[in-house]
Amino acid sequence: MAKNVDACSILSFSCLTGISFQNQRFSVNTMASDECDALQNDEVTVLESIYPTLLTTHPNPQASTQTHLSSTFKPRQSTSETPTGTLTVDHLPPLILRVLLPPIYPLSSPPHSISLRAPLPQSESVENKGNWLPKSVLKSFDSMLGQMWREEKEAMGEGQGVIWKWMDWIINGDCLVECGKIVDGVLNLGVPPTTDSSAFLASLKSYDATQKHSEFERTAFSCSICWENRKGNKCVQLECGCIFCTQCLSDCWTLAITEGTLESVACPSPPCVKQRALRDKMDSSSDVPSDLLESVVGPQLKERWASLKERRMAEIDPSYTVCPRPTCQAAVPPPAMPDTPTSAAPSSSKVIRLADFSSNPAESDPAPPEAPIAKEDRWAAYRSCPKCHFSFCLYCASTWHGPHTACSFPQVSGIVKEYLSHPEGSMERARIEKQKGKANIDRLVRQWQEDEMNRQWLEGRTRACAGCGVRVEKSHGCNHMTCGRCNAHFCYRCGDSISPLDPYQHFNTPGRPCFQKLFEVDSLGEPINVVLPEPEVEGTGDDFDEMDQWDMRLLVEW
Repeated sequence: MAKNVDACSILSFSCLTGISFQNQRFSVNTMASDECDALQNDEVTVLESIYPTLLTTHPNPQASTQTHLSSTFKPRQSTSETPTGTLTVDHLPPLILRVLLPPIYPLSSPPHSISLRAPLPQSESVENKGNWLPKSVLKSFDSMLGQMWREEKEAMGEGQGVIWKWMDWIINGDCLVECGKIVDGVLNLGVPPTTDSSAFLASLKSYDATQKHSEFERTAFSCSICWENRKGNKCVQLECGCIFCTQCLSDCWTLAITEGTLESVACPSPPCVKQRALRDKMDSSSDVPSDLLESVVGPQLKERWASLKERRMAEIDPSYTVCPRPTCQAAVPPPAMPDTPTSAAPSSSKVIRLADFSSNPAESDPAPPEAPIAKEDRWAAYRSCPKCHFSFCLYCASTWHGPHTACSFPQVSGIVKEYLSHPEGSMERARIEKQKGKANIDRLVRQWQEDEMNRQWLEGRTRACAGCGVRVEKSHGCNHMTCGRCNAHFCYRCGDSISPLDPYQHFNTPGRPCFQKLFEVDSLGEPINVVLPEPEVEGTGDDFDEMDQWDMRLLVEW
């Protein structure tokens, strides 16, 4: 008959001990053998009652079982006095012991250790060899088993069962404290000679992640949305610690991505929502990892989320711009700064958008003497679209013309204003048309007039968000507005920012211009300043340019 018992080991971290018991046949007194066999069975029964989930008896002596226990200290791997790396884990690889129980154990013979190993976990990418504990430490653990039996025999006059005592010595961590491996609650590990430090740390980290994932899948959790208990394999745990069932979280994020409300692609629990409302609008610490998002909503919605996020970044961050190709319109980040400085003095940096050409050269101060141009300044206007790979100039929105060629139209707004300031048919207009090209001038004038009309329309019919500055048009309702982009609260009547904790205090404070102005009504109690749909203008059906509609969507946030 053979018994195989696995027990947990080494303090409170995940260490596993596979203990294989085998009976050895000797020619001994039958009565003594029966008594020893009964004591062995009693010892196994006691161990099973103390560790009901950590110990299993197998009829096959070659079988093995692994158990887990959480960690309360930080293992540190090191090959010298100065650690080469640190890692905090909850689970460590198994410690496996095989012992041979003679038929006269525990009365007349100690358990004989066959092997004690602490093998590194194997992975598909890396073949780990060696033990995560040195052989000298394992040897001291091994010898302690026989030493405990001899101490019990000297104290009691006959041998006693020591398997439980040895397991308790391992589980409580006294084994590592006595051998000097635990100092101030930190486990110091040496890198095996057959493994480099990076692979050693990666192996421990991978094993810890695997065990955590297995524990999570076996545990039942209550979804914070539907309040039903579900196993972890049907749930998702976010970085904030909140847990939701996959179906509820998928429905929530799918709706948010479809509607374009990116701020809702985050933890939907009320405490986290309140915390995000008080956080800086530019803070991206609440962003969901892309791999986690893809596992919940799928690759297609993940791509749409990434595209919307880039467009939002281009609209909020002034260092971003938009690809000038109408068929692309992707967000283009600023180029990376060069690592090596140049000999020329760098000029002051300035962020310029494609439509930021409002200054008039005639009204500006006289230009100072031309200074040497730094090499990084020559490439300051270079942009490359990460989506369509179109290389263009930030200033003129044309195909990149190189660092040594100046833009054809460095100040579009100034050129147009100068051109329109001269009478039609004058020599001055003819000179500008000859210098820049009449077709180009006509195009710039049309674009400038369209932008000017859009600007006047926006200033007359919309209000800028107090947070991100996006223009918002109110069709009906009260003057308490919540921006759909940055989630800021502001007053549509005066444009001031409103506290999200008490938004109506702004309208209930006597002496303020907006006191009791939450709703605008006339003398008959009818709402005023309500934007009605504009009537369709005759002749704009087939003549309406689709690009005009696209430009309007770019300028107005609905």
